[in-house]
Amino acid sequence: MTAVTPAGARTCPNCGRDRPESFCAHCGQSDRDYARALWSVAGEFVRETFEVDSRLFRTLKLLMFRPGSLTREFSRNRRAGFVSPVRLYIFASFLFFLLLSLRGDFRSAGVLNTTEENFGSSLTEEQAEDATAQPPTEERLEAFRAGLPPEQQRKADDILARPAGNVARQIFVGMGGGAGVAELGWVERSVQLSAIDMLHDPSVIPRRLIANMPIAMFCLLPVLGLVLAVFHFRKKRFYVEHLVFAIHVQTFAFLIYSVALLLPESGPGYWVRVGCLLAPYPYFVIALRRYYENGWVLTLAKSVGMYVLYSLALIPAFVISVFVTG
Repeated sequence: MTAVTPAGARTCPNCGRDRPESFCAHCGQSDRDYARALWSVAGEFVRETFEVDSRLFRTLKLLMFRPGSLTREFSRNRRAGFVSPVRLYIFASFLFFLLLSLRGDFRSAGVLNTTEENFGSSLTEEQAEDATAQPPTEERLEAFRAGLPPEQQRKADDILARPAGNVARQIFVGMGGGAGVAELGWVERSVQLSAIDMLHDPSVIPRRLIANMPIAMFCLLPVLGLVLAVFHFRKKRFYVEHLVFAIHVQTFAFLIYSVALLLPESGPGYWVRVGCLLAPYPYFVIALRRYYENGWVLTLAKSVGMYVLYSLALIPAFVISVFVTG
């Protein structure tokens, strides 16, 4: 017998099966055909853009002004009207670190106070005597330098050319009294080479932080999700729900910090900026209260414990980000 094709059905060009609706029930491909006039494709792109903006507006409204509500909508499986948590997180992370990199003058005293002049200031005579009480021999220092890659050798020469009481020079001389680079494992070797980079130019520190922290923060999201799951194990929620809560909280922090970066550093804008920098913690507490539905006292106590545990993972992530070559 010959199969009867439903009225109005069309054939899907991707899988060759009948497609009675806008999307194929078998492969999921839509009925859109982009092999047509440019103005038609451009018009469809504009319409889709406004649809995305509408979802983005609804998402940001809940995220920014009703802490915990967006995660609650996710747990209720109401997802179609909102931007996905991962996509929103990536956008907020990109925006924050882009603004941070654009605003940062890494050779000025305003960024971590790490200029060559500040970090490389001279020691007092007493400090210099203590630092050089048992200096390595010239032969050992030269052997240490010879074991470095060519670029690090050049930086070592620049450091050694500084005055005898220079802080960076004294630290490098102290490194020269230890094991050579060739004698170290790959982890110790990487740390030592990175230390030479920072002694030569301390502005490497904030630049590497900005280059590596987006990945580090993303990798730490499962840790925050695990912390949330441990503190709320009686709520019997899936780990994915805790993870989405962590993503939303971190996304808010990126967005509010982005706002702070755009505000002036003096006048009324300064106080608004301070408020933005302090906002993530009260936001976190309110979001916990609304989503997990505990009392205020218990919520506040748990928030402190979670901040402490998360910091135990966050601090090493910052340190590793500095020593990973960016």
